Amino acid sequence: MKTVNSLWTSPRRWLPTLLRRGFDAWVRAKVFPQPLNISAEKSVCYVLARPSMTDRAMLDSLTRQHDIPMSHVPLLGLSGSERNAFFSLRESRMSTVPPKLLRLLDAVQSGGLDDVELIPVSIFWGRAPEREAADTARMRWLRVWAAEGWGGRSRLRKLLAILFFRRDVVAKFGEPVSLKAAAVQAASDGLTPALLQRRVARLLRTQFRTEREAAIGPDLSHRRLLTDAILQEPRVKAAIADEITTRKTTEQKVIARAEKMAHEIAADYSYPIIRVFARALQSLWNRIYDGVDVRGTDRLHMLAKDHTIVYVPCHRSHIDYLLLSYVVREAGLTIPHIAAGANLNLPVVGTILRGGGAFFLRRSFKDDNLYGEVFSAYVHEVLKRGFPVEYFIEGGRSRTGRMLQPKAGLISMTVQSYLREHNRPLAFVPVYVGYEKLMEGGSYTQELAGAAKRKESIWGLLGALKDMRNERYGRVGVTFARPVMLGEMLDVSGVAGFQNWLDDKALRRRTLTELSRQLAERINGAAHMNPVALVASVLLATPKHAADVAQLATSIDRLRQLIMRTQMTPEIAMTPLAGAEAIEYVTKMGYLEHRQHVLGDVVLAKESAAVSLTYFRNNVLHCVALPGLIACLIAQHGTVGRAKLARLAREFYVLMQSELYLPEWEGDAFAPFDATLAAMVDDGWVTAEDDASVISMPAQASDAALQLETLASTIRPTLTRHALMLALVVRDASGSKNREAIEQLCQQAAQHLAMTHVFNAPEFSDKTQFRSAFDALLRADLVKLDSADFVHFDARTSAWANDAAFLLPPDTRAAVLRAARSGVARL
Repeated sequence: MKTVNSLWTSPRRWLPTLLRRGFDAWVRAKVFPQPLNISAEKSVCYVLARPSMTDRAMLDSLTRQHDIPMSHVPLLGLSGSERNAFFSLRESRMSTVPPKLLRLLDAVQSGGLDDVELIPVSIFWGRAPEREAADTARMRWLRVWAAEGWGGRSRLRKLLAILFFRRDVVAKFGEPVSLKAAAVQAASDGLTPALLQRRVARLLRTQFRTEREAAIGPDLSHRRLLTDAILQEPRVKAAIADEITTRKTTEQKVIARAEKMAHEIAADYSYPIIRVFARALQSLWNRIYDGVDVRGTDRLHMLAKDHTIVYVPCHRSHIDYLLLSYVVREAGLTIPHIAAGANLNLPVVGTILRGGGAFFLRRSFKDDNLYGEVFSAYVHEVLKRGFPVEYFIEGGRSRTGRMLQPKAGLISMTVQSYLREHNRPLAFVPVYVGYEKLMEGGSYTQELAGAAKRKESIWGLLGALKDMRNERYGRVGVTFARPVMLGEMLDVSGVAGFQNWLDDKALRRRTLTELSRQLAERINGAAHMNPVALVASVLLATPKHAADVAQLATSIDRLRQLIMRTQMTPEIAMTPLAGAEAIEYVTKMGYLEHRQHVLGDVVLAKESAAVSLTYFRNNVLHCVALPGLIACLIAQHGTVGRAKLARLAREFYVLMQSELYLPEWEGDAFAPFDATLAAMVDDGWVTAEDDASVISMPAQASDAALQLETLASTIRPTLTRHALMLALVVRDASGSKNREAIEQLCQQAAQHLAMTHVFNAPEFSDKTQFRSAFDALLRADLVKLDSADFVHFDARTSAWANDAAFLLPPDTRAAVLRAARSGVARL
């Protein structure tokens, strides 16, 4: 009876066990990193940031659920003196170093223990940015009050957090701190035991703070203070003074206008909106998608601890905004501030998006200097405070499926902000987003065919969401690619500092061009080769977009193997489906139809879906660009020397690399070319002599020759555009035509050519494609522009034009040259 009374009078003995058992059944926690690599052979002691019975019970539950040393058993090696393997870093307000830490350090230094690894564990019950003072009305909401923030928590708040956030718990196991290594380093540095104790405690505190910033974001100030900080920026004050003078108005009116701009731009984080978003999006994804495949979150967790992150995704759909925020939050990280076009700042919708982290920018503000300076100052304040940011470097959604040329505006603002002032290193994180079906697919096709772009409206958005409920959209792939470290990149570029950046226009342009290229290249390098993209790449390369089912499956399998063997896309995510399975999958997605025949069943693209399939082929066209180019060259020559093949491949690769954002081919040696050619020889696409000095195509009319022709046809439309551009450039005397006239004629000739010789897809004659093709000629130094924009070229350009024309089949080549002559006559 005495024992029972003792238990009931000492809740510290039974309550943690009761809580732990309740958490086992009630709470669902996301644990990072995965997997947990904590060895049971080592002496491990877990560290919590603050004394909390709830967190201790949660830690006990987690360590029992995972294959790691348990926290509530005696510490390995000190079973007699330490009843458990955890402690809180902040035991009380008076103590700076926890007593257990002192005992463990003493045991390691005296030889009682060989080593102890301290593992900081951060547990978050619901995550939200710090609530602002202006949000007092929301404080009535108990969920907001109980959510994780930067302040402390009462027992009541902890209880409410358990009730409200049992499915929104994030546990992060940090980097281990070796007491033996710390002691050895301290001895080397000549530190006293007291200084060693403080150093270890400081290392743990730093980890806790960085994990908290990564999970819930940096400590936010009152929104009004942010606006005041923007208005105090020297460049903003100069713009205000300039507007007062030029518009002959009062200071009060201009400041009021600047404040209005700041509020028009700024995000307004709202935890209730973020939670509603999270639940609604989870429901939406489950309804319309078969799953979201995410890669690369491990590197995000490492970066978020001590870097300011700028996410730079490709832009395929309006869903991108919501999808990336959802994926980042599910990974246990802070939802970024997201740059969104002012066209999305719709009634109701704009408020919701702003509450979810969106900040808005106008499409153009070159004629409004004050707006430009206010917007730049806002970006600087957000980055300076270490908050993650997201923007789409293409500027708008790609209507063709290709990566668009990056816009330098926000990238330049980011670099300028970093050079001017930064508290942490900055990392650009390229993000690839790949879909199997788009909600905007129909409108993209109409816009490419010449229809006006649809204006966004709340009714249009609601209608699109309603339509999505009745469609199957397959899976979505998201990859966080290799980051670009801004500081390292600027050092390599020779940027000496902020003033150097402002003064040297050529250096600025060169650096932004290279940074934009690296980001676009890394986005493409992390492509998802999903079944739709893979099947589209092969099927659209056939003459009538139809093929024998067995032959198509073989072609898909061979292309799949070839892509994986080359070095073009180092982070590519390849579908695990084999050729036959991929065909069946794409058929169920509604893109294909099957026709039975006694000699073998035939599969073909549905007439209504064929144009849509070009979008998904273009998503991954860069993955087959080099193999397709090599196939084109060998198919046209029949037999060619390896040296000549490399020279010709380099010429046309250089033209494609700026359009498709391929890795740069510098010098004569290029590892991806060697790897691709070797793979094509090994897999029987082509044949080679014993010394590999001569490459030949397979025997005419053989299955291998048919496969090679299909591979060549994947990239032939792109090469046809370049051949058409070169033919029009050299058809008349140097300096007799301007750029605009050439691009316009190219588009007209492509429209005619598409009707007769090339698949009639609207994207084939899209004017942006010829703008990109002309830019490629400029970068390859094949043409030059004078001050009046007239085009000049030399004999080298004429030679390239002849080589390009030879790459095409005879009938297509004749059509290109005829279109060029016809275009010159009209000019």
